[in-house]
Amino acid sequence: MWKRENEGIPMSPTAAANPAAPPRREPEPVVAAAPPPPARTSESASTGRAVIGAATTVRGELSSEEDLLVEGKVEGKIDLRQNSVTVGAKGRVAAEVHARAILVDGDVEGNLVAEEQIVIRRSGRVRGDVVAPRVTIEDGARFKGSIDMDPKRAPAAAAALTPKPANVVRSEPKSDALSASLAAAVGAKS
Repeated sequence: MWKRENEGIPMSPTAAANPAAPPRREPEPVVAAAPPPPARTSESASTGRAVIGAATTVRGELSSEEDLLVEGKVEGKIDLRQNSVTVGAKGRVAAEVHARAILVDGDVEGNLVAEEQIVIRRSGRVRGDVVAPRVTIEDGARFKGSIDMDPKRAPAAAAALTPKPANVVRSEPKSDALSASLAAAVGAKS
């Protein structure tokens, strides 16, 4: 028998075939709405991470306003004093590196200068001098160079590690006795 309350209810195929059976309600499919994407603030947008891929080689001076992950090759100089530099397991760096924090999983040949910390992981290899207030070298890491952990001297040590031009000629001041004897020798010949 038909009742008004059964009007909007979908019936199963078996209920339609057998009108004497009570109507069965089919469960409605549940559709979950995707959560909205997280809102990007200006802070999260500006603190991204630059990546140098495994098939990329960079030669020259590299600077950025964001953190850097090196999986490829970098030759020259890396200057990220306010950000961190990570040398990935496949990364090869032949450069002087200045950063807030430096993490080495790959191979670095050059001096490392950090404002906060340098970590050389077990798979890391560093050949060069290290200057930072905190230095961690994990068991199994390979390191050849010197370590300076005096934070007061870090800026001075970083300046000392910067290579000087080779073509600078410096004259030595002459002593007064030498000048007098040269003047006497020149005066005697005239």
